[in-house]
Formats: sequence, structure tokens, C-alpha cells
Amino acid sequence: PLGLGRKSFLAAIETVLGAPVDPAPFSYDGLLDTEIARRTLSSLNTDPDPPVLERLLAAYVGFLSAEPFPPSEQCRCDGLPAALERCLQRGHDLALLTGNVRGGALVKLRAAGLDAFFRNGGSALLGAFGEDAADRPGLVPVALDRCRRHFGKEFPPDSVWIGGDSERDIRAARTAGVRCAAVATGHTPLEVLEALAPAVDISSLGPPGALCAAG
Repeated sequence: PLGLGRKSFLAAIETVLGAPVDPAPFSYDGLLDTEIARRTLSSLNTDPDPPVLERLLAAYVGFLSAEPFPPSEQCRCDGLPAALERCLQRGHDLALLTGNVRGGALVKLRAAGLDAFFRNGGSALLGAFGEDAADRPGLVPVALDRCRRHFGKEFPPDSVWIGGDSERDIRAARTAGVRCAAVATGHTPLEVLEALAPAVDISSLGPPGALCAAG
């Protein structure tokens, strides 16, 4: 069955275009929501111009917000939130770098009971989101700039880690000159992640010390 995100995205496409559509013939893994939207619209011979993209992504967040998510413990990977708590205990600063648009990220984090780890001191989330760049590597400088301003300090590249579960996460970290902790919690098998030689690769986030052992 389709995941809630893809289901919501297809419902948004149908709403914007006024007709049912089949799932796009490509993997969403590691793509920004804006990339998914552009590719899908192009595959349907629809010009992905900014007004159409804006309507589509707003509709997507609306449908996602209305989905009946399962209990929070079923919406998160094994080892969470303990791994995030351990990172904070060790003095790490946390922010999001995600392909989700900001509204979609907030819906998903709330469903998983993890949004408090990524607040900027108010109601907004701290980090970089799917609408902030053209591709995943472009999110890294955006996230770092926002973290500099929020935490009031510099983040040298050798102090920065991206935790991700896709090949695109590893490539984004390498392009930006930061390190990647690859975790096989998504659709990409551990051996595929290992082949790209991230700084660290682990099979899961449990026990909670596994992720922090790298840094």
C-alpha cells in the first residue's frame, strides 16, 4: 500500500489537475518535495510553474494533515527519541535538513512526537526544507546559515553531521564538505549505503548510543 505521504501527494495532484493520476514511475527516496512535484507534473505534460507548484504543495500539506496517523511510536524508527536525547546530552545542536516542505515536515514530526527536538525556540522548526533549494546539496548551506544565526556560533564543516537514510543524503554531505552518518532505516539497504563510503554507517538507531558514537 501507498505510504501516507505519497497517498496525500497523489490526492493533491488529482485536486490540482482535476483528474485521477497513477503513481509517478520514479522513487521519491531522498528527493525534495519540490523535485517530486516538478518531475510528476512534467511526466503528466503539465508545466511545473511556480503558481502550480505552490497550489500542489499546499494541497499536499492539507491532505497530509487530515490523514489518520497511527500512534506516535509507530511513526518513528526504532531508537527514537532516545537517540536524539542522547545527542543533546552530549552537547550536539540539532536541526532538520529534510526534503519535506516545512508544513509537511511539521505534520510528520508532530505525528511522531519529535517536533520539540527541532524547534527554534518558538512554534517554527529550525533547519532547511524542501522549498529552500533546488536539490538536497543546496539545503546544507541554508541549514548552516540558520543554525549560525539561531545558536550564535559558527559550525566548521568537520563539526557538522548529516544523518540520513538515502544515497542522496550521503552525496549531499560530500558535496557540502560535511560528514554523513548513514542509517539503514529507509528504503535503501545498508550495503548500498556502505558502498558510498559515508563517515559512519549503521543498521538502525537503536541502541541510542550507536549514532552518537560517531561524533
